[in-house]
This record gives sequence, structure tokens and C-alpha cells, in this order.
Amino acid sequence: MQVKAETLSATLEKGLKPLYLLTGDDSLLMQEASDAVRQACRRAGYTERTVFDIDANFDWSQVLGECNSLSLFAERKMIELRMPSAKPGKEGGAALRELCDCLSEDNIILIMAGKLERGADKSAWFKALDGAGITVTLWPPRRHEFPQWIRHRLQRAGFRPSEDAVQLLCERVEGNLLAANQEIEKLKLLVEPGQLDAPTLNNVTSNSARYSPYDVADRALEGNPEAALRTLNGLRAEGMDAYPVLWFVSEELRRLVKLAAHRAAGMPMDQAIRTARMMFKPHFEPAIRRLGARGLHALLRRCTTIDHCIKGLESGDPWIELQALVLRTARAGQSR
Repeated sequence: MQVKAETLSATLEKGLKPLYLLTGDDSLLMQEASDAVRQACRRAGYTERTVFDIDANFDWSQVLGECNSLSLFAERKMIELRMPSAKPGKEGGAALRELCDCLSEDNIILIMAGKLERGADKSAWFKALDGAGITVTLWPPRRHEFPQWIRHRLQRAGFRPSEDAVQLLCERVEGNLLAANQEIEKLKLLVEPGQLDAPTLNNVTSNSARYSPYDVADRALEGNPEAALRTLNGLRAEGMDAYPVLWFVSEELRRLVKLAAHRAAGMPMDQAIRTARMMFKPHFEPAIRRLGARGLHALLRRCTTIDHCIKGLESGDPWIELQALVLRTARAGQSR
């Protein structure tokens, strides 16, 4: 059964189906829709999760075997299939049709596929999936719909934006949903909920802002300790709280940990970025080589220590600890 993206949450609240197919090429919409399905499944007791990344050489018998196997850790489990191309091929199409014949109340299948090509909804495998569960096509808002999408997002974040504020943010992100979401997350950290006008939004999201928490993370991961430290100290001088800076740095490190895991498994960088639902940045590959998985995890543990300092659970000056974290991130793997 086909369901509109905006009604997915309401559909999930009415009860779970054994299979969900999400299709689309926007990473933010795919992430949010898949997260909604996962959360509903966890609430219903599907606590175990198995993930399969589908490529041209994938062995489809693994999926069918997983569906028919008994769980060792929980009575119910989720099985995720990630299909970047939305082209299962002849063997994959047959396997998906067979999958629909062995559905069980002990399993929920979540399939995340790329944008469907014209006519794909008439294929046998798509019809089988649509008949067995819920299918959702994730369309990004069209140009004339984008301001309303921005307005709704800001309102959901607790803001009452003026028309000028909505228009300004639309111009800043130029239709990029992920960038828009990141800017709104930044606003939530730095601006109190309530009325939001264009000057306030401009001060937070300005392209020409001298210092930005984003830049701290980027400069450090680029291996530029001087620029990273200069930006960090500039934020401190401007009166910014240490927590937003830590949040942005730790988020970038977590994303690199995911990328590093995918790369270690032999996945090409472009596919790893799509799988991790990230926007490409040139420093990703060099940073992973320079820091390594072990180094990235060590830096994340350091972030936890700084978080405890901010919350008063451990002694220490958070800004001094942030300086040490930034320098360690920027200098790791480089000759002195």
C-alpha cells in the first residue's frame, strides 16, 4: 500500500506492517523516514537489527536465510536492506518477490532504495512489495513548496519565523534540505525558542560570519591546527558557550567513525557517504587515513570527558580541554 511521506508517522501509530519500502534520493528525508520506522519497531519490541548493503555482487540468499532463521537475542528483529540504486536486477527482483512469501510477525523488513526510475512501480518486484506492506516515495519539496517546508521545520523547532526570516534561510541553503536542517539545528542550540526575525537568523547563519563551530571541526579535520585554534579562540572571545562547539566537533567525529567502518569493509567512498547519509567534504578521506578508526574512537572518548567537564561531573576547564582536543585532532598523524 502506498502512503504519503507526511502521513507515515500516523500510519505507524496505527500498527506495524511486516514490510516497509522507502524510495528516494534525498538523504535527509530518507534518514528521517527510516528513523521513524526504526523507532516504531523498537517500541513494539523489535530490538534486534540486521543490516544488508546491497550491491551488484550481493548474495540474496543471505536475506532469505536471515528471514528464516531464529533470533538468538530477541523474539523479534528488524532486517534492513539498503539498495542505493533501486535496481535489484533479475536475481534481486526474484528474491524480493520470494521475500514477500516468507514474511513473519517475528520480523519486520525495512528496504531503503534510491529513486525509482520511470515505470519501476509497474515491475513485478515493486508490486509484490507494495502488496505485502507499506511503500513510501520520498519527494523533496519543489521550488515553490520550499518556503513552506522551511517554515514548518522552524515551527516544529519551536520558532515563530517572520516571512523575511523564512526567505533568508531559503536563499542561504538554496534548496538543500540537509543544509537547511543543519542550520535549524544550529538555531536550536544558539537561539531561544519563540519569535525569529531575519536579523537574528542572519547573525547565526551568516555566510560571512567570522567564526563558526562548523569551521572548528572542519579546520581540525583538515589538519590545520592554527586555523582551528584561531576559530575556537574567536568563538570563546565572542562569548559562545563551550557545549555547542563540542557538539559540532563530536558530531563530525561520529560521522567519520561511520565512514571509516564502511571504508574498512571495502566500500567505495562515494557509496560510504551515501550509506552514512552525509554530505561530501574533501577532507573526509585524508582525515580517515590520518586518524584511523582507533584514533577517531579515542577522540570521541575525549569528547565524553569534555562533556563531563561542562556538566561539572569532572574537574577541568572545558575550553582548555577543547583546545587540546582540536590540536590533537589536527596534528594526529602529522610529522612535527
